[in-house]
Amino acid sequence: MKKPSRILRGIFALAIVLIVDVVGATDSVPIQFKDGDVISAGVMNELLQRLNQVQLGFESVDDLNGIWQCTVYDTGAPFGTDTCTPDGALVNSKTGNLTFNSSNKTWSWAGAGSLNDCGTGLGSTGTYDVKAGILLTNIGVYQTSRTSPNEFIWFVTNSFPPSGFNYCTKITTPPAPVDLLTATVTGTTVGLTWVDQSNNETGFRVERKTSASGTWASIATPASGATSYSDTGRTSGTYFYRVFSVNTNGDSISSSEVQAVVQ
Repeated sequence: MKKPSRILRGIFALAIVLIVDVVGATDSVPIQFKDGDVISAGVMNELLQRLNQVQLGFESVDDLNGIWQCTVYDTGAPFGTDTCTPDGALVNSKTGNLTFNSSNKTWSWAGAGSLNDCGTGLGSTGTYDVKAGILLTNIGVYQTSRTSPNEFIWFVTNSFPPSGFNYCTKITTPPAPVDLLTATVTGTTVGLTWVDQSNNETGFRVERKTSASGTWASIATPASGATSYSDTGRTSGTYFYRVFSVNTNGDSISSSEVQAVVQ
């Protein structure tokens, strides 16, 4: 059987990344493109960047910076004052928030017991570094596996056999992108509508340009929860629009672009 082309393999991999990236947040792919949509270079570059992030794993301390909700799974019994909850016949677990501060390479655990597992009681603060996908901390060395830009699993590598692993999802993330952006022209007004897919945006940013090769300019910042915007007083010509969801952690991926022609 003929093997799929490199391009097709890349598309398949990209689709998997998009689906994995929103597990637990939404049941749909972040952006649903329609026939006739214009996919901008910015959208494609960011999607490819996300694919590259997953392939490379963690390369620097900045990749981990922020707050992660982590569940620690371990087959060891609770020890001393450490706490964990039975998850079945073999597994114990506990959940808490793990904060990485890349500016001074420190971590802190806000949860029951210690960061390491359900049996060590080795404390809740320390230092860390990242080398070639390996998380190095003052309490151990961990192999990391990045399942999406905002999810990773890490395993103890300095003990044999390893008794547990940790699954983390990032809390401090940009919002999900808007979907299904459309433009309708009425006289000299271009009406934009979209679907708000996030619940943590602080607002939106609407951008416009006047030619396919033109420069994007911000024209409005609708409030959180908005699903429309009217661009009034347009003169005759062709306009292009895109919308971002924003919050204090950054901007979402751009929406698809839409084109509007004012007569």
